[in-house]
Amino acid sequence: LQHYFIQSNLRPPRNNHLTIMESVDSPVTQFYEGKNIFITGGTGFLGKCFIEKILRTCPNVGAIYMLCREKKGKSPSERVVALSEEMLFDKLRAQDPEIFKKKIIPVVGDVMHEKLGLNPEDEQLIMDNAHIFIHSAATIRFDEHIRNALLLNVGGTVKMVELARKTKNLVSFVHVSTAYANCDRRDISEQYYEMKSTHDPLKLLAMCEWMDEETMGAMSDALVGIRPNTYCLTKALGERYLFENATDLPLGIFRPSIIAASWMEPEPGWIDNYNGATGIVIAIGKGILRIMEGDKTTLFDVIPIDFCANMLACIGWYTSKVGNSTDDPLIYHLTSCDKNPFKFIEFGGQLFEHFHFDVVYNDVYRTSEIIFEPSESVVNFWKFFCHWIPAYLADGVALFTGEKFSLRRLYKKIHRGTKVLAYFTTNQWSWTHKNCDMLMSEMTEYDRKLFNFNARDIDWCTYYPNYFRGTKKFILKENMSPEHWRMAKNSQLRWTNFHFLWQTVIFPAVIIYLFLWFFSS
Repeated sequence: LQHYFIQSNLRPPRNNHLTIMESVDSPVTQFYEGKNIFITGGTGFLGKCFIEKILRTCPNVGAIYMLCREKKGKSPSERVVALSEEMLFDKLRAQDPEIFKKKIIPVVGDVMHEKLGLNPEDEQLIMDNAHIFIHSAATIRFDEHIRNALLLNVGGTVKMVELARKTKNLVSFVHVSTAYANCDRRDISEQYYEMKSTHDPLKLLAMCEWMDEETMGAMSDALVGIRPNTYCLTKALGERYLFENATDLPLGIFRPSIIAASWMEPEPGWIDNYNGATGIVIAIGKGILRIMEGDKTTLFDVIPIDFCANMLACIGWYTSKVGNSTDDPLIYHLTSCDKNPFKFIEFGGQLFEHFHFDVVYNDVYRTSEIIFEPSESVVNFWKFFCHWIPAYLADGVALFTGEKFSLRRLYKKIHRGTKVLAYFTTNQWSWTHKNCDMLMSEMTEYDRKLFNFNARDIDWCTYYPNYFRGTKKFILKENMSPEHWRMAKNSQLRWTNFHFLWQTVIFPAVIIYLFLWFFSS
C-alpha cells in the first residue's frame, strides 16, 4: 500500500530530466519563436497536447490560430476557455495565467465545410500571418460511415492544401496520418504506397456530393478492400492526395501507431478519453470484459501521447529546415514494436497483476481477468458463459430491484468495440523508422531530452501501471486516497469470493443441467 500512494498515487518513470544548469541549445524552440501556427484538431487528444507543449516550452511562439467549430451549444471561444481550464494545462497556467488569451486565437470553421468554413476575414488572417500548418483533425472512429470518413479525413486535407497554397509565409506543413494507413501490408516503410486507380481521392469526394449515404454505404466494403475499416482507408487516401498534389509544399507526414496515456507529461499516466486501448483497460479492470479476440504472441504497439506531441513539434521544425530539398516529402513513423517490443501476453499479465494487487476501481462487477484468444468461434463460445449468462442474471436481479441499468446493452456495445479492434489484436506489423532515427540525430542533446520521442526509453513495467492508475484518476475520476483504496479492495474481495462460488458450484451446475437437458430431450 505504501508504494502505491507515493506522489499522488503515480510512479514517476525513470527518464533523463533537464536540469536548470544545463545550457540551452534548442533549434526547435528557436524555430517556433515568432512563428504563427494554424492548427486543425486543436481540441482533440493530440492537438491539445501539441498546443500545451509548444506554449510551455516555446513561450516566444507567435499566435496559435485554432480552427474550432460550435459543439454542444458552445461557441468556439467558449470551447477554448473550457480547454484552457483542463488539468493538462495546469503547469502552463502556473507559469502564465493569461497565456491562452495572449496566444490562442479561436477561428470559427469546420473541415467538412467549403474553404474550411472560414469567413473571408479569418481566411485572409491565416493567409497573411500563418507560418506553420498542423493538420490533426480527423475522425478516428473505425466504424465511421464511408461518406463521413471521406469528407473529414480526405476532404479536410484537400481544403488545408488549398489554403496553404495561398498562405504567403508558409514554412512547414505537417499532416497527421497513422501507422496503419497501409496495414494491408505487413512490412511498412516510411514511404508512400500507390493505390488502385479506383481509389482516386478527388473522384471519391465528388461522389459524396451527389450520391446518397445508403448507396455509398453499399460501396464501402468494395472500397475498403482488405483494409479493416474506413479510417485506415481514408488516411491512405489523404496521403495519396498529398503526394499527387502537394509535393511542392514544405510537407511532412507523421504516422503514429496507437496513441495512449502519457509517459511523462503532463504527468505519468495522464489520459482523458476512452479511445484506443483505454476503454478496453477499464472494461477489464471493472471485471466486465473477460475474453476478446487477440493473439497472445502478437506485439502490442502503443505510443504515449507526449511522445507524439514532441515528435509532431520536431517534424514541424525539420520540415522547415529541409524545405523542398528532398525528392519526396518525408514520412515519419512513431511505433514501438520494432524498437521496444511488448507482447499481448505481457499486457495481459500487467492487467492481471495490477487490477488484483494494485489498481482497484471503486465499483467493480467482478474480479479482473482477461483471455486473449485468436479464434473467433472459441471467443463466441466463452462469451456465452463469461458474458451473456452473467449479464442475464444481473439484468434479472436489476429488473427485480427496479434498477434501469442493463448489462446486456453494455455487452453489446463492448462486443462491437472489441470486434473492430480484432484486426489489430490478431495481426502484427513491422515498421521501419529510418526517418524517425534521422530526425533524432539532427536534434541537439538538449532538444532530444526536451522533445523526447525515443520509444527505446519506455519502461513498459512502469508505463502500464501508471496508465492503469491514470484511467482511475483522470477518466473515472475516482478518489485516490488510502481509505477509498481499502474500500475498493474490500468490494473486490467480495466479488472474488462470489467468483470462486461461481466457478466451483454455479457454473458446473449449469453445465450439468444443460448436458442432462440435451440428452433427455
